[in-house]
Amino acid sequence: MKCLYTLFSLFVITFSVVSAQNGLTYRGKQEKFTIYKEEMSTATQVSENNDGSVSWVATAAGGAGGGLSFYVRSDKQEINIANYESIDIELDYAPVNGKWNGSAKNPGFVLRILPYDSTGMFGGYEDLEYISTNQKSGTLKHTTKIPADFADKIIASSDFDSILGFGIKFDDYQKGNSDGDQLKVTLKSVVFHEKSGAPEDTPFDDGLDDSQRGTVLEINYPTRDYTGGSSRYNKHGWVYLPAGYDENDKDTKYPLFVLLHGFGQNENTWGLSNKGRGGKIKGYMDRGMASGEVGRFILVVVTGVASPKWGPNGAGNDVAGFNAFKGELRDDIIPYMRKNFNVKDGRDNVALAGLSMGGGQTFNIGIGECLDLISNFAGYSAAVFGTADEFMRNVDSKFRDLKIHNLYMTCGTADDLVYQSYPGFTRAFSQWSKVENFKEYTYPGGTHDFPVWFKGFNDFIHMIFSDMRQKSEPVKKPEPEQPQQPQGSCSEKILSQGYKCCSPGCVVYYTDNDGTWGVENGDWCGCEASGSGAACTGAQGFPCCTTSTQVYFTDADGQWGIENNDWCLLP
Repeated sequence: MKCLYTLFSLFVITFSVVSAQNGLTYRGKQEKFTIYKEEMSTATQVSENNDGSVSWVATAAGGAGGGLSFYVRSDKQEINIANYESIDIELDYAPVNGKWNGSAKNPGFVLRILPYDSTGMFGGYEDLEYISTNQKSGTLKHTTKIPADFADKIIASSDFDSILGFGIKFDDYQKGNSDGDQLKVTLKSVVFHEKSGAPEDTPFDDGLDDSQRGTVLEINYPTRDYTGGSSRYNKHGWVYLPAGYDENDKDTKYPLFVLLHGFGQNENTWGLSNKGRGGKIKGYMDRGMASGEVGRFILVVVTGVASPKWGPNGAGNDVAGFNAFKGELRDDIIPYMRKNFNVKDGRDNVALAGLSMGGGQTFNIGIGECLDLISNFAGYSAAVFGTADEFMRNVDSKFRDLKIHNLYMTCGTADDLVYQSYPGFTRAFSQWSKVENFKEYTYPGGTHDFPVWFKGFNDFIHMIFSDMRQKSEPVKKPEPEQPQQPQGSCSEKILSQGYKCCSPGCVVYYTDNDGTWGVENGDWCGCEASGSGAACTGAQGFPCCTTSTQVYFTDADGQWGIENNDWCLLP
C-alpha cells in the first residue's frame, strides 16, 4: 500500500503542470500567482511549484507572523475593491516538525488586502478577515465576504479604493505560539468574485503628476557604537525630499522630521522606498503637500538601535541599543542631515515620532533628553513606562523654560500592550502647561499594528510645520522647440509669388526672369548659389534635374540625366 501511495504521488507530481485549478482568477480570467517580490519577504523557503501553487514557511514572531504577498493581476495593475463581493482561497498547511509549541492553538491566517500604495505585507494594508482552522494541519477552503463598507475603509486609509494585491499571513497573535514556531503553507487557488453588473476596473490616478511628487533617497551616515563599544560604521536610512527640492538652492530650507520604528523592526518597516510608488507614507506626504494641507519638510527614517546590532536589515531587538539612541540622534543624525541637505535651523523646525518602542524613544529620549533640539513629537502606541506625573516632573526640572510646540498621541482600543496606560497619559499631557498644542486619537478596535500607526503619521504631519504649507500646481514642461531651418536670401520677385528662399548652399535647378530657383521638400524655392553649392541653369532649353542623379550623357554643357522621360542637366 505504501508503494502504491508513492507511485500515486509521483503520478500527481508528474502531471500537475496541466492543472487548471491552481492560480489566481479574477473576472473569469485565470493567471498564475505573481509574488510581490519587491518587499523584504516575511517568509522563507518560498517555492513556485510546477502545479501552479506557491509554498512557503511562515515563522511566529510575537504576533507579527510571516506570510507572503501577491499581486491581484499578473500585469501588476490595480483593481477597484468596490467592484468585488467575495474572495475564495484554498491552501494546505502543516506545522514544521520540531518547530511548533505543542500547547499552541490550531493555526490561523489573516487575509490582508494591500492598497495601491502598499510596499508589501507590513507596508500598508487593511486586514479583511482573520480565519481560524479546526485542526492542526490540513486543507483550508474558505470564502471571505467583502463587507459593504470595506472600500470605504480603504479610501479612509489610502484616499482611493485601488487595490494592488493581497497577503496570506500566519496569525500568531495570542495563539500560544512561541517565537520561532514555523508553519508550512501551500497556496493553491484564489478567486476574486466581482459583483453582478460591476463596472470595469479603472487605472489608478491620484491626480498628481511627477512634478508634485517627492523623491526618496537612500543614505549611509557615519555613526558609532553608543552602548560602550569603540566601533565606527555607516548606517543605512531613507530620506524623503519634497517636490521642488533643489540641492543647489541654499536659500530655500526645510524642516526635518525623524521617524522611528518599533521593537523587532528596522528602518525598512515603515515601507518608505525608492521603488514602485514609494509606500503609503510617501503618498500621504505627496498628496498632503500638493494640496497645501501639509507643510513641506524633509523626512529621514532610521534604525533606532545605536549599536553594531542595528543591521543591515536588523532584528531590532537590542534593548541597550534602543536606550543609547540619544547620542546618535543628537551627534550624528541631525548634524548629518543639516550638513547634507537644506535643513532649517532651530528646534521648532525638527520633529521626532515613532511607533511602539520608537514611540517610547520619542518620549524618553526626544522629550526627556533632546528638548533643546526638538519641539514637535508624536507617539504611535508608544511604549511609555512609569507614570505620567513622574515623566512630566523630570522634564519640567531638566528643561524648565522650553515648550513642546506640538504633541500627538494615538493608540487602538484593542491594543493589549499599551492601551491600559494610554488614557492616563493623554489626560495628563492634555493639561500639561509645557505643551502648546496637544492632539490625540483613540482608534476604535485598533490593535498594536500599522493601521493605527499609518493614521497617526498622517494626523501628525497635518499638525506640524504649518508655515511651510503651500499648494502646488503641476509644473508644465515647455514643449521642445522645433529647430528652424535656416533660410538664405533670394529674389524679391520669387518671394512675391509666395515661394520661400532656399537654405544656404542650395543648388540652382532653373533660371528665369524672376531669379534662380532651387527645390526643397518637393517644392520650388528661391536659390542664390553660394558657398559650396554648384549652380545649375539648364542648357539648350532643358531644365536642371531635381531628383535624378544618374549620368546618361556628357557633352560641353555638362552631365545629363533623365526626368519625366525628358533630358535634364545634372547640377
